[in-house]
Amino acid sequence: MPKRSLTAAATTALLLTAALSAPAKADDGPLPLPLLPHVPFYPTTTIAPAAHPEPLVPQARELDASYTYRGKTRTVRDFLARSSTLGYLVLRDNAIVDERYFSGYNAASRFNSWSVGKSITATAVGAAIADGRIRSVADPVTRYVPELRGTGYDGVSIRDVLHMASGHKYDETDYADPTKGSTATTIRMVLGAPLTAQAREAERERPPGTRWNYDSMNTFVLGWVVAKATGRQLSAYVQDRIWRPAGMETPMLMGHDYTGSDIGYCCYHATVRDFARFGLLYLRDGRAGGRQVIPSSWVRDSTHSTEPYLQPGHLEPDNPGSSDSAYGYGYQWWRGDGDRGDYSAVGILGQYVYVSPKDRVVIVKTSQDLNSDANMAEALPAFRAVADAVARRR
Repeated sequence: MPKRSLTAAATTALLLTAALSAPAKADDGPLPLPLLPHVPFYPTTTIAPAAHPEPLVPQARELDASYTYRGKTRTVRDFLARSSTLGYLVLRDNAIVDERYFSGYNAASRFNSWSVGKSITATAVGAAIADGRIRSVADPVTRYVPELRGTGYDGVSIRDVLHMASGHKYDETDYADPTKGSTATTIRMVLGAPLTAQAREAERERPPGTRWNYDSMNTFVLGWVVAKATGRQLSAYVQDRIWRPAGMETPMLMGHDYTGSDIGYCCYHATVRDFARFGLLYLRDGRAGGRQVIPSSWVRDSTHSTEPYLQPGHLEPDNPGSSDSAYGYGYQWWRGDGDRGDYSAVGILGQYVYVSPKDRVVIVKTSQDLNSDANMAEALPAFRAVADAVARRR
């Protein structure tokens, strides 16, 4: 096995499984190893920040708000406590109106994006289209990654992969099960199975473009498409086309497997403020530092969709009460219901980058929430209450 022993890899795999199934810790003291969700357990590449970071203006004071969820009045302060928040920041345009850290973390701490990283990887697809490296989201992924011919991804469009509608057979419904979904994919990666080899095992379950199915392998494939189309590692492309142009302040760590393939579906380790700058890039329709970093059309297409199966309440037709069904879906962004036009990047264990263009608000929340699936539906009314409170304050 390359670069590490089987014993060390197996230990890491067991810790990953434990981190997704262990009971929550009640106090704010040091956490045992199985509950270190923001510490890399894979090799990383350092992504350089901008020479001139996008300024964020501190105007922070604690802001609470009330909202109704499932017939009960609740407060954001209580939601942050119940959902094991570690870092929390609210922007109005580039002004920090609330910033808090818990359990010994601070503004310099790096947090694992988990699946918030899917939205970053999808943004790299948009940049590659703008650069002329990818012709269109209508292209099949096999146009750029011929290694996937003859697999479940053969002929599947980039658009369907962005929409989590690839038709790939993948069950990501139980993160505590080490034999399923991204937990199995990540454990196998830690044990030495290259992500490219795992992607080539893909089997077709249904016709592409017919049903949403959350699937981290889809996002790895998107990152692979970007790497093949640009002739560069995904990490290098993200650095030069997104991270530095968007004005990030702190070096980011980006995870990869032991053959050098960037993970893409998770594992961007960054500060809360830099995750907020990523949200600000979308809030400003793809602009940062006085220039267009990604096309405004990509921001619009990423955060909207017309397919019926991607609309709020329809992501899981067999389970309409699920937290997922509180949202709709775009290009690896979760869309809010109604006509508010808000959307979120969401990661397991309670990671969020929430954007409300109407209110000019970005909210970042990093967490170690072992009830994050149940709390995901509540996050939307909580964040909307904060956005409303910010709008009233102006």
